Amino acid sequence: MSIKNIYSSLEKSLDKTISDSKTRWRNDSLMETAAATVVGAESFRKSYDFVKSSVGLENMQVSTESQSYGVKEIVRNKFGKHGRLMSSFGCHPDFEDMVEGELRNGYSVTLFMDIIGSTKLGVIFSPDTVFKIKNDIIRCAIETVNSFDGHVHRIMGDAVMAFFRSEDYRQEGRVADSAIDAINCATFLIQMFKDIVIPKLNELGVDENLGIRIGIDYGADEQVIWGKYGYMESQEVTATSFFVDVAAKLQQKAPKNSIMIGDSLAKLLGFDGNQLSVKTKIKNNETVSLKYISPNYRDASGKPINYKQFVLNNEHYCKLLPTSEELGELQVRASLKVNKDDLSDDEYHPCSRIIKKGMGISFKGYFYSRVSYANPRFRFRVVNTGSEAAGTDDNGNHEKYEDAKYSDGRYFAKNWEDTSYKGLHHMYVSFWDGERLISNEKCFSVFIND
Repeated sequence: MSIKNIYSSLEKSLDKTISDSKTRWRNDSLMETAAATVVGAESFRKSYDFVKSSVGLENMQVSTESQSYGVKEIVRNKFGKHGRLMSSFGCHPDFEDMVEGELRNGYSVTLFMDIIGSTKLGVIFSPDTVFKIKNDIIRCAIETVNSFDGHVHRIMGDAVMAFFRSEDYRQEGRVADSAIDAINCATFLIQMFKDIVIPKLNELGVDENLGIRIGIDYGADEQVIWGKYGYMESQEVTATSFFVDVAAKLQQKAPKNSIMIGDSLAKLLGFDGNQLSVKTKIKNNETVSLKYISPNYRDASGKPINYKQFVLNNEHYCKLLPTSEELGELQVRASLKVNKDDLSDDEYHPCSRIIKKGMGISFKGYFYSRVSYANPRFRFRVVNTGSEAAGTDDNGNHEKYEDAKYSDGRYFAKNWEDTSYKGLHHMYVSFWDGERLISNEKCFSVFIND
């Protein structure tokens, strides 16, 4: 399923807003041309004067109904998510009971998203049209955050700030699931903008500078303080941490339509150069690596902190997500077990959550065909990433063939794998008849963590 399918309602809403704007522009232009003709003036083409024009709101309506873009239904099904969605705005539900003066520790994965290049919207469109376009994007971003169990804390003009955390995750030792949710959400937001928003607005003359930037970082329990800021009725509960502030800095430094993450988040997930790259710039005709967050702050002793920053290879990562899977003859599924011979209904969706070390994964290959093959079998090929796997021979990579059984129009085989190394790892499954390849590899990616 493509991003265009997932965000089709957003595309339709933007189409309607732009179409309404064009219709009003044509009507106004015709009226003014007619008036000019009456007084003998030359016909002219009306353009929007964003400095002098005023906007009459008496004939304009903005729907106040709760609008769903249909994102959450698709996302939660594809990523195997269940349960009640996080509330949408303001104080995080985990800290609603805080009283004034109280401080509490609690981890956070913080995401900042900002639209860039949107100023030109105000030159091309009237303010009410700009509002509708921006509000559509912001509302769809909020629904995407909620779909991945995130909580929108604040909207600041073109920017959205969100927290990903769960007290249940903390108690279950699954803090890394919040990081996965944030990464998956950010990847969707980038693709939403690239595949839907930018092409739609480029049709109308909004230049190529339009885009979004996202910054994400993680602060552990002892590194984040939650408390009430403000005075009397003007208060809000929010998080204080170097890692919250750095997420904002990462967003500001991110290349257009990219995700920047901090070293803390990279280490939490066990990411390496397979998923990350270092931002660069051209200086004096030379490529310079920007390894550290800028400015490079100094600690109390005056020593630079050298906090690392990375660009997520989001286009590659997006292809690993379950929404990118195209149903075809070859399909791959996985379930989690403690022992190979256990029965399990704990289905794992690609890149959806962590699998703890000590669990095992039963990968299942299905090939749907009525053709009879003499020696049908599946090849299961493992490719590991991360520093732990790098310390072993050939990264612990291996492959094996499993003979396939045939029943009811499909071939089937399964393969058992232990969970040994922290990081993002890949199982490539293909279908063969003896030594002859019948169906090319399909990738199924999993997060393994402590």
